Amino acid sequence: MINERASREFFRFAFPSVFGMIAISSAIVVDGIFIGNFVGAIPLASVNLIMPFITVVWGVILMFASGSAVIAGKYLGEDNPNSACDIFSKTVVVILFAMILLSIISYFSPEYISFLLGARNETLAMCVEYLKNIAWFYPIFGFAVLMSYFLRIDGRPIYAFCGLLSTTIANILLDYIFVARLDLGLKGAALATGLAFVIGMTVVLPHFLGKYGSIKFILPHGSWREIPRAAFNGFSEFLTETSAGFIVLVFNWILITNIGSMGVAAFTVVDYLMYFSMLIFYGVGDGISPLVSVNFGAKKPDRIFTFFKMGLLTNLIIAAFVTVLLLSLSEEMVGIFLPSGEEDISKLSISIVSIVWPMLIFAGVNVAFISYFTGMHCAKESALIALRVQLFSPFY
Repeated sequence: MINERASREFFRFAFPSVFGMIAISSAIVVDGIFIGNFVGAIPLASVNLIMPFITVVWGVILMFASGSAVIAGKYLGEDNPNSACDIFSKTVVVILFAMILLSIISYFSPEYISFLLGARNETLAMCVEYLKNIAWFYPIFGFAVLMSYFLRIDGRPIYAFCGLLSTTIANILLDYIFVARLDLGLKGAALATGLAFVIGMTVVLPHFLGKYGSIKFILPHGSWREIPRAAFNGFSEFLTETSAGFIVLVFNWILITNIGSMGVAAFTVVDYLMYFSMLIFYGVGDGISPLVSVNFGAKKPDRIFTFFKMGLLTNLIIAAFVTVLLLSLSEEMVGIFLPSGEEDISKLSISIVSIVWPMLIFAGVNVAFISYFTGMHCAKESALIALRVQLFSPFY
């Protein structure tokens, strides 16, 4: 990560990360396809109503995982693996505690949460069903994501990709069994997602139990002051994730007030397509962030800037390609999520795509800058970019 040719290391880290994110986003898209085609358009909209709360869960996970991972990367660059293991072990404790707390809130207050998010009448019961079943798996989500981040920091991006790929394959198979064959509806979709992450976590867990790398579980020791610093450094990831959920929440309120469940269903289809693109951008960002943090510890500014330029250019190319694909094949891509007979929802989804596509270009640039600043421990600059999105998006 420090001495090899920069282009080689970028491809070694960014490509597995991108393909891993494609795998995860494919699983999310497949979730939408199974729900839309086997359960219905309104249940698909119900899942989207819950998404703002789910983004808070993911935001907390990403805040601690990304912030602590770049601190560990700096320690590895300084040839101090024991401190890297210590920050990893402490972050495991914090994330598990936070996820258990959020699981309790989700399981015992699903009606209240769903109502605040805009669920009414037919969508309220569906939101409660999904939320109560997905809540059991928050600690698994946190543990799996944390290990994926630290595998890349530890120089094993291919192994991290294998964990994500196994999660994707398991999710698709379980969706088919629970939703298509057993007809378990939204409960089946939630169980499929949760159990898929259990499988993916099991795949990567051996790295942290044996002597396969520099980072492993140890008994935490010393001061815990680095945890707040890690959270502050990763706060931009929390803002980025929750801002997406906040924007979805605002759109859902507007649509369900003015158009009803059909409007939310149409926006949900577009949201799946956009989320697929965003995860690819994050794949590139997750690829450059460990390279930046390790070389920051090794004091190699030229390599850091090279990795940043590669990440920025890659995201711009991906954004251009996805934009062309969305605009030229919007009818076909929207139709994947909807059963026959939903022409009104399909037309509304296509019209939304024609309006929101420029967001992809700016999102790709923003993610590249956020990942660079996070890797450089520039928490204020990273958070500022994410905060601007959250503050100004509702005014549009």
